[in-house]
Amino acid sequence: MSSKMAAVGWQGIIVQAPADWSLVGISGDEKKGYFRVDSPVSSALEVRWSAAYGRRPDLEARAMEFLAGLEKNCKKKRIKFTSKLKPDRCGGTEDSINFNWRADQLGQGRLLYCRECDRVIIAQIISTGDENVSHVAPIMLGSISDHRDDGWTDWALYGLHFAVPAGYKVEKHSLMSGYLSLSFKKRGNRVVVERWGLASTLLAEDELEQWYRKDVVPGIKGYRFEIEKARIHGHEGLTIHGHRSGLKQLARAAVSSLTLHRFPDLVTGYAWHCADSNRLFSIQSTHSEGDDNAELIRDIIKCHEAKGSK
Repeated sequence: MSSKMAAVGWQGIIVQAPADWSLVGISGDEKKGYFRVDSPVSSALEVRWSAAYGRRPDLEARAMEFLAGLEKNCKKKRIKFTSKLKPDRCGGTEDSINFNWRADQLGQGRLLYCRECDRVIIAQIISTGDENVSHVAPIMLGSISDHRDDGWTDWALYGLHFAVPAGYKVEKHSLMSGYLSLSFKKRGNRVVVERWGLASTLLAEDELEQWYRKDVVPGIKGYRFEIEKARIHGHEGLTIHGHRSGLKQLARAAVSSLTLHRFPDLVTGYAWHCADSNRLFSIQSTHSEGDDNAELIRDIIKCHEAKGSK
């Protein structure tokens, strides 16, 4: 098991997990959802959340209900099940409680309520005798966070950790080996964050701008923009800035002007090649004047680990 920890999470709920654990499942939205992270051997981290709708829940009752569901499943399989609630030494507040259980597997968990986000989170680490996670489980459970101080929403998957401004909702995503893409929308504005692996293979003999025009530009429709070379995070990079163009875009803008969702006039983007991690990154933002967040999102991303860090 890796001693290095990395952020993983969805819909603003972030947990620090060993770097060699992999995100294998996600579902739901900011009100109700789930994600799972598996170890290379046999352990797993499961995180569930649900909206409390303004009512502080009885955490002990919620924990007992959760454990009762696990016990019921074990009884169906004729597996002995024992469980115990414990004071939360991770957070040490009345808004969290710990639990553990034992059956054919071992479970260590934490249930907490965030007053600011108004969500109840249940996280548990499931393990077997094949892998000892007792030393890392408290670190993982104690690292749970579900909101940032600046009001933005965190996202972290496969080593890509970034944040988007409040109000932006994920509308589609593509999570594949070698390619990640998440698209967010807030009224008429849109932000797209992408990352490619095996950059040296994708670039081959191409310059960064040639690759960008071939693989990224076709997806930016309805805008006329200029591409300029830049240094981003110390790497070879590009910036794009442009305006809405074309009859179709003008028609869409005219229609949106009759609604509360103004059609974005501008496009801003950044792309760069991180040779240290052998990855390519791209951020695009279609936005109205004064509502561009692409640069702030870009600066949150750490594309490679600093030399000498562990």
